[in-house]
Amino acid sequence: MPRKRTLLLLIFFTCFSAFQAEAQLFKRKNKKANVDAFVLEEAPDPEKQKRQAERRLVNPLRKFANRFNFSIEKGFGYFTYSNTFTDASIIRDPRGDQLYIVPLDQEDGTTSPINAYNNWFNDITPIGIERIDDDSHIVRSDTVDFRYSNSGNINPLTFRLSFSIKKLDKQHFETTKEKIYTDEDLVRIGGGISFGNLNFDATSTQDVASALRGFNLPRTKLSTTKIFGSVSYNFYTLGDYSIHADVLGGVWKIKSSHANNDLITYDPFFNVGIMFQQKFSKYFKAYIRSSFELRSYTIANDQISTQHKFSLFSIDLGLLLKYPTYPRNKYQADQVQLEHVFDGKIYRGRPFYRKQNPRYGQNRVRRKPRGYSFAKPKKKKSKKGN
Repeated sequence: MPRKRTLLLLIFFTCFSAFQAEAQLFKRKNKKANVDAFVLEEAPDPEKQKRQAERRLVNPLRKFANRFNFSIEKGFGYFTYSNTFTDASIIRDPRGDQLYIVPLDQEDGTTSPINAYNNWFNDITPIGIERIDDDSHIVRSDTVDFRYSNSGNINPLTFRLSFSIKKLDKQHFETTKEKIYTDEDLVRIGGGISFGNLNFDATSTQDVASALRGFNLPRTKLSTTKIFGSVSYNFYTLGDYSIHADVLGGVWKIKSSHANNDLITYDPFFNVGIMFQQKFSKYFKAYIRSSFELRSYTIANDQISTQHKFSLFSIDLGLLLKYPTYPRNKYQADQVQLEHVFDGKIYRGRPFYRKQNPRYGQNRVRRKPRGYSFAKPKKKKSKKGN
């Protein structure tokens, strides 16, 4: 009996030890599984998800191209012109009625040969003067402010490409601290090229010496080209209307066949304007731009130098086009006029020159109501004698 009791106790302790080992192994596995189950994952970034969703719905190239504006302007303007003399004497010979200029101190006739020139408007042409007659009319530019004046019109055609910086939706930002930009342009930065003809009156006049009379221009039209940079600032918006301060600056030049550009030095020009703009859609705008411009050039050789200044006033009529962010849906059965999602892409429902998201349909799609006929009712024939 004692041997049996000892054997049973040995078997019991062996089974208990094995069970305890299995229990500890199970606890370790369960703890590891729990740790793996409760590993914290990185929270999703809403902005990143929003950008990814937007890339799927909107072509990023179209969205980037929409930031650019193409403008075409046709202008109608008026200018005043002045031709100022320094270090020169203006002379008119009463017998030959010839008007010319010479450097100062050569009008006394002691210098030989005499450096005389005419056509100082777009060239400095030397002329043969052997002597200055005693009865010639002479005005020295160092004794009086002498200038010839003129006026005329200009009709520029301007092409401009600019980049838009959008307006921040301040109300939304103050409420949510989220930066969302509106469709309105706050600033446009760009540049362009302009072509125009300066059309002068035939004669430049002066009011210093009546005996010198006027200067007949050798040509009355100068074709010019401008290359410029521009900055426009939207300082007032009300509904579909806005007012922009518009500043241009750059270089300009007269056509080579109209002036001797080897003798001409052009000063940079500056143009300040106010633009009154109306929005027809997010992608199509029209505007009227009134402006004032200053430009000048100096024509000189080693003997003579004379400056020509312009003050220009113009009104430009312009159109501004943007590349649409969303394309039109080519599926003809799609009559939705709002900006809408179709087959995983965003489409616009209107032509680029018409407003988007109208409150009512404007495609004039006529649908025949049930129980109604478009046929005109027949007139009843009246009986004779009634």
